[in-house]
Amino acid sequence: MTLPVVALPTLALFLGSLAAWVGATTLVLAGTDPWRYLVTVPVHALVTFAMFTVLHETVHLAGGRLRWVNEVLGRLSMLFVVAWAAFPMLRYLHIEHHRNTNEDTSRDPDAWTESGPAWSWPLRWMTIDLWYVRFYLPRIPSRPRAELVEQALVFLVVVSAFVATAVTGHGWELLVIYLIPQRLGIALLAWWFDWLPHHDLGETAQSDRFAATRMRVGWERLVTPLMLGQNYHLVHHIHPTVPFYRYQDVWRRAMSDWLDRPVPITTVLGSDLSPAEYRAWRRLTSHTDRDADLPNRPHPLRVTAVDRLTPDAVAVTLEVPRELRDVFAHRPGRHVTVGARIDGELVRRSYSICSTDGSALRIAVRRVDGGRFSTWVGSALAVGDTLEVTPPSGQFVLPAGPRGGRTVAAVAAGSGITPVIAILTAALDEDPDRRAVLLYANRDTEHTMFADELDELVRRSGGRLTVVHHHSRSGAAGSADGSAPDGTTRTVVPARLDANRFAEHLTTLPVDDAAWFLCGPPPMLDELVGVLDAHGVTPDRVHREFFVAPTGDDGDTGPTRPAVVTVRRGGQETVTRSRGTASLLETALEAGVEAPYLCAGGICGTCRAQVVTGAVHMQQNYALTDDEVACGAILTCQSRPTTDEVTIDYDR
Repeated sequence: MTLPVVALPTLALFLGSLAAWVGATTLVLAGTDPWRYLVTVPVHALVTFAMFTVLHETVHLAGGRLRWVNEVLGRLSMLFVVAWAAFPMLRYLHIEHHRNTNEDTSRDPDAWTESGPAWSWPLRWMTIDLWYVRFYLPRIPSRPRAELVEQALVFLVVVSAFVATAVTGHGWELLVIYLIPQRLGIALLAWWFDWLPHHDLGETAQSDRFAATRMRVGWERLVTPLMLGQNYHLVHHIHPTVPFYRYQDVWRRAMSDWLDRPVPITTVLGSDLSPAEYRAWRRLTSHTDRDADLPNRPHPLRVTAVDRLTPDAVAVTLEVPRELRDVFAHRPGRHVTVGARIDGELVRRSYSICSTDGSALRIAVRRVDGGRFSTWVGSALAVGDTLEVTPPSGQFVLPAGPRGGRTVAAVAAGSGITPVIAILTAALDEDPDRRAVLLYANRDTEHTMFADELDELVRRSGGRLTVVHHHSRSGAAGSADGSAPDGTTRTVVPARLDANRFAEHLTTLPVDDAAWFLCGPPPMLDELVGVLDAHGVTPDRVHREFFVAPTGDDGDTGPTRPAVVTVRRGGQETVTRSRGTASLLETALEAGVEAPYLCAGGICGTCRAQVVTGAVHMQQNYALTDDEVACGAILTCQSRPTTDEVTIDYDR
């Protein structure tokens, strides 16, 4: 995920906190009612807490894409948290906490919050900034000169201002506006940011970073905004550069994998849960807890039908239980990730949904030569088996309402028909005045998936759907020569659907102002998009979905070279060497980094990372927008170094 120039939620939190501070301060200075302090002191304390979240974001460069944005916001928010401390000093201390989480107080400065007897903890929470001074002093000789100079200047200016305020007769205002609320706010911070996520955990960041920070679950709709996302503190320690307003999304996406580890989980009421207990608890609370994470992990769905479509393809129907209907509700065109254990190993693949919304979910799987999952499905999967299926996702969907267009035009090649048939069905059902056109490319009739279903859709649409089949294998039926089972005629062109024939169709078919949906191999779609562009079809009217990765021979690998590669993943840095010919993904995996990937063909976008330093050449890109690439995003499976040193970050 790419950060904006300024993270607007973080900026909004800063401005809102500033407004609250100004309001409470005005009430203190202008008011006369002594009871006003019951309002202003808590408000000022909460400002300290909220401003620390802004400060915390900027420490991890999550306040915006530009470094100076983080530097400015960090220093401004520092005034409301611990005014006498400089931003670089706090940044150093906090990074030490991340590096040495749950070590003793000589290494982890935040371990102070749970040291000593329990009765002393509240006092420790209120004085953690003073402990930071004790922690920092022995390290002064090793700290950069600029950091020390800024700290000395900030301390001198702030202490002088405090003294001047007191000696001029405003000591009481200083106490009730800043010093007392700040102590309360600091205590709240130490409790929520340090003690709650880390107390009584035996693992450290070095021994097992997934077990060194706990999640606090339940009542998320209330607790998440109150804690500003810190109930998902584990997410922050695994991905420190993810902004606080995205913690919940990251947890939902990564939860199924993380729960395979012994991650510490505690409910809001303090009950510890094992990962297995958490899964069971979520099942029980999914109806009452509106923010339950149940909808965001794979779910076991039972196979109710396996139907042969062609000699090399089957349709698999999966039953969606009533309690999961909302989870699997989807716009036609989306896809799911399906997993199964094959020879003891969990294998996952993504497939488009070819059914519209309902109680059953249907996918089509075509056998790929050497494809482990597709071969297993076509030969071994049976009714009654269970597959692990994630909720639907993807952007290859028919826009709702008028944005979907009065005419829908589609091109599908082979198994590219799977999302397209669902889109066409929904388009025709939603609007009785809508028309649709499909150009469908296959080898021959025998290998045409959903041919009968398309014939039925043509008949049911009452002339609103036009389907033109292209068969590339010699000996295929001639134009208007194919016959459907019900006796109707299929229009079949005995030739490959290439750019020239596609251009001819544009002049003969009713596709003016159509919304286009293209699904097929990337080289074919690249050709067709070029034709659409030449005919004045704007990019916003063209939707693409790829189903076959480009081969390793396509494209130029560019002027690549061996390089020193630094990989940031999960808050850790790994430095390794690239051969130059290997992709950055291959380099990271060879170095033992748990880098994310799926298709390895530049299509799915799973291996996305951010270039921090250096330069790379990206061979193929079918997942990132031009703006994302311009901001430094790359697909590591397609990228190779072009400079002697490269740093990439998977966490941004």
